[in-house]
Amino acid sequence: MKIPSFVTETRRSDALSFAVRLGRTSRLFCLCLLLAPVAGFGQGGADRALPTETEAQSTSESSTTTQTTTTATPVAVSGFGVAVLDTGVEPVAPITPDVMLPGSASFVGRNPLVDYAEQGTHGTAVAQIIRTLSPGSRILSLQTSTGSRSISASAAAQALLTAAANPSIRVINHSNAALAMVRGDAILAAAVADQVIVMGSGNDGLPRPNGDALHAPGLGGKGIIVGGLGPDDEMLGFSNRAGGYAQHYVVATGASAFADYWGTSFATPRVSALAAQLRQRWPGLRAEEVTDIIKRSATDMGAPGVDAKYGWGRINAARAFLPLGALTTPTGTSTTASTTASTTEEDTTSEEDAGGDELSLRRLRVGTPLHAALVSQPALRQVLALDRYGRDFNLDLSKMTSAADPKGRARQVVQSWLGNTDRTLLESGSGYQISSFAGADSTGAPRLHLDVSPDEIVRYQVGYSVRPETGHAVLGWIPHVDDGPGMAGVWRRTLAGGNHDEGFHSLTSYRLNQMVQLDVSLADTHDSEELDQGNQQWASAIHLQHDTFGASLEGGILAEEGSLYGSAPGGALGVASADTRYFRISGYGRINNHLAVLAAFSGALTEVNEAKGKLLDDFSDLTAQSWLVGLGAKGVFSKNDGASLTVSQPLKVTDGSADLDVPYGLGADGRVLRYKERIGLAPSGSETSLELSYRIKWSKSLELGAYGAMRYEAGHNPQLGLRTELATVVRGTF
Repeated sequence: MKIPSFVTETRRSDALSFAVRLGRTSRLFCLCLLLAPVAGFGQGGADRALPTETEAQSTSESSTTTQTTTTATPVAVSGFGVAVLDTGVEPVAPITPDVMLPGSASFVGRNPLVDYAEQGTHGTAVAQIIRTLSPGSRILSLQTSTGSRSISASAAAQALLTAAANPSIRVINHSNAALAMVRGDAILAAAVADQVIVMGSGNDGLPRPNGDALHAPGLGGKGIIVGGLGPDDEMLGFSNRAGGYAQHYVVATGASAFADYWGTSFATPRVSALAAQLRQRWPGLRAEEVTDIIKRSATDMGAPGVDAKYGWGRINAARAFLPLGALTTPTGTSTTASTTASTTEEDTTSEEDAGGDELSLRRLRVGTPLHAALVSQPALRQVLALDRYGRDFNLDLSKMTSAADPKGRARQVVQSWLGNTDRTLLESGSGYQISSFAGADSTGAPRLHLDVSPDEIVRYQVGYSVRPETGHAVLGWIPHVDDGPGMAGVWRRTLAGGNHDEGFHSLTSYRLNQMVQLDVSLADTHDSEELDQGNQQWASAIHLQHDTFGASLEGGILAEEGSLYGSAPGGALGVASADTRYFRISGYGRINNHLAVLAAFSGALTEVNEAKGKLLDDFSDLTAQSWLVGLGAKGVFSKNDGASLTVSQPLKVTDGSADLDVPYGLGADGRVLRYKERIGLAPSGSETSLELSYRIKWSKSLELGAYGAMRYEAGHNPQLGLRTELATVVRGTF
């Protein structure tokens, strides 16, 4: 039976958070402290009077949204029109005479600039909502009713045909759609004219919309149906629900500051105003794209997903102006934004879920050896990006980009220490043993290790998601908090490779004599975060070990697929592949039986294969280096403990350059504006880390470990000062 293991980790930074984590197999508890209103007519039910605070509820729907983009505020477009099919629109503020488009008409023999609503105002209140929420819109009054509870199908059809024939009309507001049922060709004419047709669902309390809203499925995505929400943000009791028309249905507040009653008629112009804003900000959007944006940006209500009551949910004006779907940047060969718009049809709008999403945060991880050099580039502070609809946004990529090892060093060390625990011997025989280790890899496959030693000269090791034991001289003086195969975290950060554990590892060792051992290794590994990273690494090493000193000379080739020093593939700053040739010289000298001096130096030369359509290309060869000096100790307080104190510089690019080609905006003619320069990839800062590790096998059932670090200019970023981290581990069984 196991007793719980406790890990405490502290880190000084700018934020404070608290988390408790329960380990899968070792029952690990991890404690982290980081110092770091609206109207509509209805046959059988007109818009209803409700006691509400209509003034407060006349603002557009929105929700708290973290906005990482900037967009231009829609401005007045003199010819941009919204047709209001209703009881007439009177020029009452904010509807001034100049707001009205020429060509208003009545199809019931009245004056289209007089509101004949029985409630005192209807069409006027609808137009006032549109103008308030979309100040750049002008209104065309197409009078289809004198306020009665029914509308002539002929009048509604004539109004739709009139709107379809007017090139200034980009949105049609059909609040009283539930009162009419026009012939299909009339409403289809508006769709053919690429106009967004917004229709009220009706106020009959039905399980589905009524009237002209039933035409929505046949309009090629250009029509959208609107239900009404009450003062409690729940569906109005008399609003018609989505029913079988859920894919074309959204909801909005059914109230107005300009009338004292509620209904779907006042929910409808809120959607019309949002459609108008979108079309003014991005004039190239097609009508079906506008409705799709409104639906996909809506805040889900009711049952998860699109449901028969709320459809897509409540419109969210703030989110509608944020990118949806995969974000991309126009490539170096693109001349207009429209040529590079994403056409994917995935249902998700989450950046994190879009597999080919060049500008998602998880795809903007850059190799730590060059991260600081890239994020310091001013050109990355304004990058043109396009969402799935080809809408343009300005992004600050310098803030969105992260280093390839985003976790704190203490967390990485803890995970490394705990990752190889709980070895189980599956089978053993003469000269071999097969072991498994607790937990599976990210694919669910077991973590296995095969060790074959037919004699004292040769040893073969094969591991799946388990690193073989190495005869490296220095590593024997850097403590682990486990007895299984692995590599010390303080050591791995000075290497050119070794950033993935999952996958296949093999090591063949030849004991040439008592002092010399030759290692030949091969690894084919992948990341554990589904970023499609893949590494192949071939290496050989010769280790010299004497009573008083030891040294190792290593060399190898690291082939990274879609990655550069561990960066995420597929991102805007990504590459096709990188091949790194590296060497490492390391050694130790014993001061006495318990203490030794440690030192290591690594050098690397990297050839980069550029990927098409990225912001970086034409790389020169990159050179990188790292170093480590320190002290290692064994048997400090007991024969079963070990400690190390090291000062190191993690791997850093020291020389190399590339072309940075950044699209930063659109010209008046829609052409992509670009900025291009040659940049150096060597960070101006240089991280120096002081790290202390200690472990003790207190007894057969109890093991203790500790790790502390002081990092200056972490990640080679000169703007970062001194950071400290601490982790402690207690693990035991009985």
